[in-house]
Amino acid sequence: MKKILVLTNLSYKAENAALYALKLAEKANANIILYQSINVPMHSMVTDEVDANDEMAELQKDSLAQLSNLAARLGKHQPSGLFKPQIELLNEFGDLTANVNRLISERAIDLIVMGAKSNGELSYLVFGETNAVLTGVKCPVLFVPYKASFEGFNTMVYSTDLKKAYPKAVSFLTDLAKIDASDIIIAHIGPAAKFDQRQCIELFQQVFEYPNVIYKQLPVGNISEQLEKFAIAVDADVTVMVHHEHTLYGMPLPDNSSKMLEKQATPLLVLPD
Repeated sequence: MKKILVLTNLSYKAENAALYALKLAEKANANIILYQSINVPMHSMVTDEVDANDEMAELQKDSLAQLSNLAARLGKHQPSGLFKPQIELLNEFGDLTANVNRLISERAIDLIVMGAKSNGELSYLVFGETNAVLTGVKCPVLFVPYKASFEGFNTMVYSTDLKKAYPKAVSFLTDLAKIDASDIIIAHIGPAAKFDQRQCIELFQQVFEYPNVIYKQLPVGNISEQLEKFAIAVDADVTVMVHHEHTLYGMPLPDNSSKMLEKQATPLLVLPD
């Protein structure tokens, strides 16, 4: 991992996610980009093109100043002796998903980190920026709950439906696990599927040569509730899921990864299918 993109709206909850990303970057020897997508206020009454350009320039300048202040605060948390990530500042107008996908391609982004929406606000998940990133961005995304702090990835819970191997997801997960020699618990809820537990373990241990893996069959039930309960029970540092997109009349519907965000207590890493 070389570069982490941190999405922020400059709130205090988003700042915690940025600090989490910084601590992860220190361990992973990665650099970070602090990024804000700027919205033009809907109440703006400016109609003259020159005035509109001035207003947008002022918004961008103010955003950059706040990003600079955030970077300065983050810098106070960097102890000497550790790898010191470079912190780049970036803000843009335009569609968030399109901008982020362009950055993923142009800047070789390995991971996106953003704060998780609290209080189970489903409308935010379905129609807001969280869902835009979850459904429209082809890059691993780590959602960090407010108050979560990075203490390393000692235990990871990887939830899989065992419908197929998901080699790209497993490849990213094992690379991330190597940072702390994490224990990975493969968790499956429901009946046996095409890709059985033996094949899943072999994918980790033989194909990707990562030995610290065990398998756990969880009782049939509500997947998001069962998984969150299990993650808390084993003191997991992160829960990992593969995102599967479902739509109705062209509108995205929540899958198990988005449902996890509604009651999330541990950081959630969502990997593209």
